Amino acid sequence: MTKAILGWKLGMTQVWDDKGRLVPATVIFAPSNTVLTKTEDRVLVGIATRGKTNKAQAHLAKKIDSKRGIALKELTGVSPDMETLSVSQFAVGDKLSISGVTKGKGFAGTIKRHNFHRGPMTHGSDNIRQPGSIGAQRPQRVPKGQKMAGHMGAVNLTVRGNKVLAVNAEENLLIVSGAVPGPAKGRILVRSNS
Repeated sequence: MTKAILGWKLGMTQVWDDKGRLVPATVIFAPSNTVLTKTEDRVLVGIATRGKTNKAQAHLAKKIDSKRGIALKELTGVSPDMETLSVSQFAVGDKLSISGVTKGKGFAGTIKRHNFHRGPMTHGSDNIRQPGSIGAQRPQRVPKGQKMAGHMGAVNLTVRGNKVLAVNAEENLLIVSGAVPGPAKGRILVRSNS
């Protein structure tokens, strides 16, 4: 069965591993997730948040004693026998897949967004940070997927290969190796690779 939990990224730090190496690490706060509904292959888990709850989620918020907001996530592959999901299900050395929403960068040009090269800055060139050609004469339209300036970041991203470095069940903390998508206080989903 897959191990999974919803939580928040607190920030990054450094941890000494058993071989004496200084490893970059991310601290994740993951309070107990309450299993709200179950089917044969799916469970719906929820945790209390600071946001507002809409009317459709109000009856679910009462189940976890949340007077403000609730964060919900439908999980597959999790044991339907469990009533709550906690950090104690993870062990040091477990490999993880961590999903979150990346930091938003706003409107970005092609150099920042797609790593384009800039044009020459000398000999009267005006093509310094412009994108260049966007297609041939035929078919007389811009091809789909053309790399251009636009909104950058704020997309769902899953990072694979992180390992559990430490588990603190009393304070509901997970310390995992490497970076995790999103800003500090961003909501993330931690799953074991199985």
